[in-house]
Amino acid sequence: MKNNSLSCVSTGDTHLFEMFRPFALKMEEQSLPPIVINLFKCYFTQLVYNNQAKLSKKEILPVDQSELRRLEELNTYAAAGQKAIPKLVYFKLNGGLGTSMGLEKAKSLIKIKDNKTFLDLILEQTTKLRQKYNCPLPLILMNSFKTHADTMLHIKGFENPDQIPLSFVQHRFPKVMANDLSPARWPQNPELEWNPPGHGDFYTALITSGILKTLLDKGYKYAFISNSDNLGAIIDERILGYLVQENLTFLMEVTPRTRLDRKGGHLCRLLKNNRLALREIAQCPDNELDEFLDCNKYNFFNTNSIWLNLEALEKVFLRHRMMPLDLIINPKHLDPRNPSSPKVYQMETAMGSAISAFDSADAVIVPRKRFAPVKTTNDLLLIQSDCFIISDQSTIIPNPEVQNHSPQINLDEKFYKKIDEFEKRFPYGAPRLSGCRLFEVRGDIKFGANIVVKGETRLVNKNQEQVVVPDNTELKGEINF
Repeated sequence: MKNNSLSCVSTGDTHLFEMFRPFALKMEEQSLPPIVINLFKCYFTQLVYNNQAKLSKKEILPVDQSELRRLEELNTYAAAGQKAIPKLVYFKLNGGLGTSMGLEKAKSLIKIKDNKTFLDLILEQTTKLRQKYNCPLPLILMNSFKTHADTMLHIKGFENPDQIPLSFVQHRFPKVMANDLSPARWPQNPELEWNPPGHGDFYTALITSGILKTLLDKGYKYAFISNSDNLGAIIDERILGYLVQENLTFLMEVTPRTRLDRKGGHLCRLLKNNRLALREIAQCPDNELDEFLDCNKYNFFNTNSIWLNLEALEKVFLRHRMMPLDLIINPKHLDPRNPSSPKVYQMETAMGSAISAFDSADAVIVPRKRFAPVKTTNDLLLIQSDCFIISDQSTIIPNPEVQNHSPQINLDEKFYKKIDEFEKRFPYGAPRLSGCRLFEVRGDIKFGANIVVKGETRLVNKNQEQVVVPDNTELKGEINF
């Protein structure tokens, strides 16, 4: 399957050449490296010939928990990890805009708790880890062309050791019109004609930026990579020690799947070579979707927190002359905030799908507290509530003083999906949610300060005018306004 994802038809295919030529010219105008243009051509070829690699259940096996180590079993590796910390680099994937929440700036600039943004907490984490281990510990952000400027202005004053850059910018791919497979055009905002090519671009951008060579030249050997919106992901010397002592080249953190992430990529094993692989929902044949969503069959979800041997990364890239990754074709509207804009295809790849390209790759089962992402305003409200706190290490963790950390939250998308609308309706922050099992809101409702939600609570406002819940109100049961 992996080789198929990189196969391109010959340049003698006149039809493909003519279709691809305007894309090549557009990418050359943006001074994109030839390797990126060639990579996009491979993916475009798959789109044209409807050859997106699918991974059928006939080609894979589910991964049993007995095949993987658990984090709590790795205590004996802590000493090796602590010794290797000075050779570690800390990467954060910071290319996301959070378009699902209507954002037009870096998602990591959302204020999530105690008036601090994701980025504020990431910088605090790094500073505390440098103090803890008494070593430089470089932090490097992978930004997208849409997040770079805002991000760098926000972290002005923070520095890395050894003159190591604080960031690099991932490449961009042109969006493809769904109706005729031509390059997208949107003269009123040409930036919308491009999309970041997914976090799978990490490998290519790390090399074309020159940062991989810089790190290797300065003696750095290992990397920990995680999403900037996952503040549960922090350096753990046990996992690093396991990577080092067992001579692993690629180590993926996975956690048991739940209904919340059953549509995300799951871990499996390839029958053809017994290697671990990541299967995204876009790679699943349509007639197997029910099985894909079965959390009991495919037990483990990719948290997108990955540990790497940087020397091995360079070898894999040179061996294939690119990083072998499976294509994800992502249907979108050209303007994410305008559902009447034309439909386009975005070519993307996932960083975790490289697991099957590395020799000596493995996965480790981690507890759920190492995976606390914010993908929707439902997630944001939960994180902002009393169900979670900021730890001493500046991570977001379940509040140890409450028993319930995961009430079900369903906010009316019409009024709460976009971050600006959400913030208008929760001007004093989240209600206390640790005492409820379900919090559902239908209609336009604004919440005062010190609201407490209990049990199963459903609020319904069928009126045209907004309803305001007064300060210090306790909500419980079904309430119609």
